[in-house]
Amino acid sequence: MRSLSCVLVREGPSDDWFLPILLRRALENLVVECFPACREVQEVRSLTQAGNQHPTPVLQALEQERGTFDVVLYHHDGAPPAKSDPVIERMRQNWATSDFVEPLVAVVPMRETEAWLLADHVALAKVLNVRRLTRAPAFGSEVESCQRPKAVVDMLLRDEAGINPNKYGVLQNFYVSVAETTDIGELRKVPAFQQWWNDMIEALEGLGYQHG
Repeated sequence: MRSLSCVLVREGPSDDWFLPILLRRALENLVVECFPACREVQEVRSLTQAGNQHPTPVLQALEQERGTFDVVLYHHDGAPPAKSDPVIERMRQNWATSDFVEPLVAVVPMRETEAWLLADHVALAKVLNVRRLTRAPAFGSEVESCQRPKAVVDMLLRDEAGINPNKYGVLQNFYVSVAETTDIGELRKVPAFQQWWNDMIEALEGLGYQHG
């Protein structure tokens, strides 16, 4: 029986509330679909000390974790591309020239992580404890056209559920609940998420994981 261990280098502290849970759930779905011999997906560990803008602190943090992971998940929001693309490419190049043998897979939501929170309206309504969303934002593949996903999250909490998004703990609880509830199939309709999914399959194939 083969297991899978991933570490996450994330962009901001709020990403810790959402991405580790969501990505583990997605990986559990992915291995069932593509690599059934992998029977265990371990908790995705977030390396809070790594930062993600410059390769040097990332590599230093991962050096302390050497031998404990199979894949590095490198998160960076995708907009604006003129700013994000060079950062991601710089990290990829530095990783390729390092002595790490594990693959690095980019996690690049468009425009930002909060867009992935908006993809599944059924999950959002459930988390907000409402029958349905009356001011439904974009969903599915359309979330990538949302210019201000964080503002939409605040609007949903305030206008749909009557909750103050600035109250301590509210946003964290919301992010965690959505991560635990969102339908991975709905997220796969979002191009950036599907790109991550495809890149993970390629990475695991390179590590010798066998298709069932």
